[in-house]
Amino acid sequence: MKFIRPIISVFVLCSMLFSTSAFADLQLNDLGFKQEELKIDPEIMKVQQERETKLKLHQKFGLATAAAMTTTMLLGGSAKSNDAHKYAGIATGLLYWTTAYFTWTAPRPDTVKDSGSTKIHRALSFIHVPLMAVVPILGLIHKNNDNKGRPSSGLVKQHAGLAGAAYASFMAAGLVLYFDF
Repeated sequence: MKFIRPIISVFVLCSMLFSTSAFADLQLNDLGFKQEELKIDPEIMKVQQERETKLKLHQKFGLATAAAMTTTMLLGGSAKSNDAHKYAGIATGLLYWTTAYFTWTAPRPDTVKDSGSTKIHRALSFIHVPLMAVVPILGLIHKNNDNKGRPSSGLVKQHAGLAGAAYASFMAAGLVLYFDF
């Protein structure tokens, strides 16, 4: 009980010191900024808003793609007995390329430079983008071979392994941003 009064006193004092009313008379000019330095070019603002919108859509579609891709990977073992893996793969591909579209079409000002997690995220795309172009084609050839009773050979046999590499690099690209390395 004897500690409550000093704690309340410190809380009230800090609230008074750091309240907005304590800084009510503070102007940006007082901080060394000139009014003309603070004006935002409407064209730059428009570009930045478009970039933000597209990158937010990239993020949301990326999460949907991750869910679809996980489903597709889990259904891979049933590919010979039914078409669920094929249809999940088609959905994954549509989501994946939609996700890519939003990042590729987001305007990128010259002043924006990749660093940290973004640099790793972009580097991982150099792995999963080509794989996401090749893996569905290999899957289609593999399925056609199975339907005709022919064994798959060469690169077609590597469909599952390459799909796993695409999945791992895609998930790593998302996780690197989530954990912000």
